[in-house]
Amino acid sequence: MKISIGFSWAAGTWVNTSGMLLGQLLSSKWYTVLGDKEYASIIKGDNNNFFLYISDEHPSITQTIHHFFPFDEYSVSKNSKIYNLKKIHPLKDTTIKYKNVYFFWASLKLLGIDCEEWEKLLAAQFVGDVLNDNIATLSKWYAYFKTPIYDLSKNIWPAKSFVFWNEMIGTWAIAAGMDFYSAYPMTPASSLIDVIVDHKEVTFFQWEDEIAVSMAMLGAKFAGKRAMCGTSGGGFALMTESISFSNIAELWWVYILSQRDGPSTGTPTYTGQSDLNYALNSSFGDTYPIVLAPSTFEEWYALIWKALNRSDVYQHPLIFLIDKQLSESYLSVDKSTLLSYPINRWKLQNTWSEWYKRYLLSDDWISPITLPGTENGEFIATSYEHDEYGATNEDPLIKKQQQDKRFKKLETFVQQEFTKDFYGYEIINPEAKEFFVTFGVNRYVIEEYIRTKNKKSVKYGLIVIKCLQPLDMRLKEFLDVHVKQIKKLIFVEMNYSWQFQELITNKCWLHDKKWNNKITNIRKYTLYPIFAEDIII
Repeated sequence: MKISIGFSWAAGTWVNTSGMLLGQLLSSKWYTVLGDKEYASIIKGDNNNFFLYISDEHPSITQTIHHFFPFDEYSVSKNSKIYNLKKIHPLKDTTIKYKNVYFFWASLKLLGIDCEEWEKLLAAQFVGDVLNDNIATLSKWYAYFKTPIYDLSKNIWPAKSFVFWNEMIGTWAIAAGMDFYSAYPMTPASSLIDVIVDHKEVTFFQWEDEIAVSMAMLGAKFAGKRAMCGTSGGGFALMTESISFSNIAELWWVYILSQRDGPSTGTPTYTGQSDLNYALNSSFGDTYPIVLAPSTFEEWYALIWKALNRSDVYQHPLIFLIDKQLSESYLSVDKSTLLSYPINRWKLQNTWSEWYKRYLLSDDWISPITLPGTENGEFIATSYEHDEYGATNEDPLIKKQQQDKRFKKLETFVQQEFTKDFYGYEIINPEAKEFFVTFGVNRYVIEEYIRTKNKKSVKYGLIVIKCLQPLDMRLKEFLDVHVKQIKKLIFVEMNYSWQFQELITNKCWLHDKKWNNKITNIRKYTLYPIFAEDIII
């Protein structure tokens, strides 16, 4: 069963609330609901959309909207250029107060859900006259459909939660020990602030720009805080000097980079994946951050723990690369299946018995770290090259030793992280003949395509990259071993310049003649996410 419903009206008319309430109710009945929020950055003269993709199996996103509820003609004319609006249910009576609840009641009857369930849901959201006035309109809008078209009345156990991605990443980061968050509001990462400021155990810092924000973050890390920051392309551009400083001073933290469509300010409320190269090379002076890229809600939960732990363990800046869809969409999730992990700070030293070598050339290239106030553990975090003690130094031999140390930490990361218990990628249907290769949220529509096409035989597979830097080179081994079996590699990404395809091609030597005529791609850069209809090969 797959049903798609769309609500559309001007900004400020509670379109999103309508979608969230419906998503909550259906999720509580166990259904899988993916909520896609699309809105313009133009304040006047445009509209907001909330699309719900309802399934009893797997989430996916499509251009086909089975039932579209617009409040005006513009909602129809704009969205009909992008979506296939099967049945349009326009507002007929404009005299009723709280016209936005038309979305609630009409969709309620459409899905065959008793109005008493909506009353309970609204009672959990509103009180007083607002609640009473909303409920009073129920019978009028509920009668829009004479008979239900679907029957989603039954409650199926267990109930799921309809969760907002940015809300969960903030909550889960706090559960993973984050106690300092710094940010300057920038869509689509801004709503992380709304989540975090409500948690008194976290120190939140906002200053005049992202430069101040990022440097304050390094100060917090120096003081022993588990720190994180969220931003998007333009804000991240101002933060990049702090990444280089972070690397040489070995003061580390986690950057949440939520991509939007660019360049420059671009179209800031729409999605894209054009900051990949920038994330991989977001520094100067021959330094590179670790870059993780979750592709599912559950993976996001696991990787934010890993991000905060690994940044602490390897004393290295880490970028958590997502996009607008992974920031601002909603999904039904069974939270009972999410497993937490121990907080790991590894070489944190509480005592030191001799002169402290902050940048000790240890066997694993990772030096012990102390917090301010540790006896004999003082050190200077400097942006200049330094010796093992942290004193500024320009000796060529010492320069080479410290530069080797910084890069060899990433070799230690590879040796200790890429084990049988964790791969930097995931392969679905390894015996397939044709593989989609992607990262991030794109996997949902590709998985649905594969499930549809592989009913009779396993023709299609999927390779999803989770760790973009350093790349898990066991992927190259897999491709080399299966080169004769593999007939096609189809790279899927949301940018024009095939940044992801170029990364994997260069790292896995796909320029070799044995891969001739086997490489193709699907690229989209038209503001909207990749739909099921975009997977054409």
